[in-house]
This record gives sequence, C-alpha cells and structure tokens, in this order.
Amino acid sequence: MERKTIDKCIAWLRKYFEDAGSPKAVIGISGGKDSTVVAYLCVEALGKDNVVGVLMPNDEQADIADSYEVVNALSIQHITLDISASYNGLVYQFEDKANKPVSKNAKVNLAPRIRMAALYMVAQTVGGRVVGTGNLCESILGYYTLWGDGVCDVNPIANMLVSEVVELGEALGVPGHLVHKAPSDGLTGKTDEESFGFTYRDAEACILHDWNAVSEDAKAKIEKKIDAALWKWNIRPHIPCFDDWDLKWHSKSR
Repeated sequence: MERKTIDKCIAWLRKYFEDAGSPKAVIGISGGKDSTVVAYLCVEALGKDNVVGVLMPNDEQADIADSYEVVNALSIQHITLDISASYNGLVYQFEDKANKPVSKNAKVNLAPRIRMAALYMVAQTVGGRVVGTGNLCESILGYYTLWGDGVCDVNPIANMLVSEVVELGEALGVPGHLVHKAPSDGLTGKTDEESFGFTYRDAEACILHDWNAVSEDAKAKIEKKIDAALWKWNIRPHIPCFDDWDLKWHSKSR
C-alpha cells in the first residue's frame, strides 16, 4: 500500500473524530490482525491517550496474550471484560425456561453481540466512538455477525481487502507475527480459511474478477458464499468508512 493512501486514511480518520467532537476511539482487541492494525492506525491518527482497547474473552481465550501484547506495545488504556457470565447466563435461562437447547449458530453469534454491547457501554462511559475492525472480504463473504461485530460507529478498513490490511499493518510497524497471523473468529476453534474451505487469496481473486487465479472448485464455493450473504449485505447499517480510488477494489472497478 502506498504511503499516500495510508496518509489519506489517517487524515480521514482524524477528521471523522474532529467532526464527531469525540476524541476517543474504543476498539475491541481480539489479538487478530484486523483489530491490531486498526489499533495501530488509531494511535497514529489520534495519539495513544485517545485510544481505549477492550479485551473481551469468553472465559478462557487461547491467544489472549496477543491482545495484551498489542495494548502494551501501544501503551494504550485498556480494560478486560470477561463476557462469560453474561453469555452463560443467557444460554442457561433460555434452555431452562424454553426446555430446549440454544442452537449452535445462535451460540456462535451471541458472543459477538454481547461484545458489541460491551463496547458501546465503554464508549458511552468514556465519551468515545466504537471503531470497527471488519475488512471488505469478510463483508462480501458475510463472515460477520449482524448487530454484533458488524456494527460500529466508524470503520477505517471496511473497504480494504485482507492483503491491504496486511500491507497497512506492515507500514505501521505492526509486529510480523501479528500482522501475518492466521485469521480466526475465536469462536469455532478453526481458522477462517478452514471454515470456508478456500483461502482469502482465492476470495480476493474472485472479488477482483481475476478468475484465472482461482480453481473451479474454490470459485464455486466462493460464489455460493457470496450469494448466501447478499441478504446481510442489503440490510447492514451504513457506517462511515475510508474510501479511496487507490484501494485495489476501487482501482479494479474503475
């Protein structure tokens, strides 16, 4: 990613917060590359004193050390909120009163929805805005939770492909083991690509209409995934995001 594009993104994010009259950015720090890169970007744009990291394990989190590495490396204010009591309490009450188990998908999506409520609690308390951490590939593939991690006040990487998020992180000085960490939802125990049955590189090739770079099997899986996600795309909320013609998606579609 060219430095001029990064500088535009930083300036855009800084102006958003100036216009909002709310200097503090509140970010859920999962330990994954997206939230890590967004945290580094916010510190670059707003200064470390205006960035608040929120760590939200659901009981035990195998890679929570990565989350602490991020907030400590950036020296940002942070708080750890274990959501397991809220999560388990809701599941227990439903199963006790309805006399039936909560579905697997409902359980998977419950945690992100609780986390988003927690982020807004923190943001309203400190006078900040919730900054999203979802990238373009996840949005197009529908790999997010409606009214969970799909909701925020502003998202600087919403129009960036996974490879662009990596490029941005490298330029901002994010440690290599974090910026190249295999993406995982932290809920199913699998990486994103294991869940998909195809790679993000394949997904990007399809998004950019580079059909020769994708096998027919992967193409079929990706198209099926995108078609199944259209209903989410059509009802997702409008969230301010950085938009620039130098980003690969726009450059390809010109």
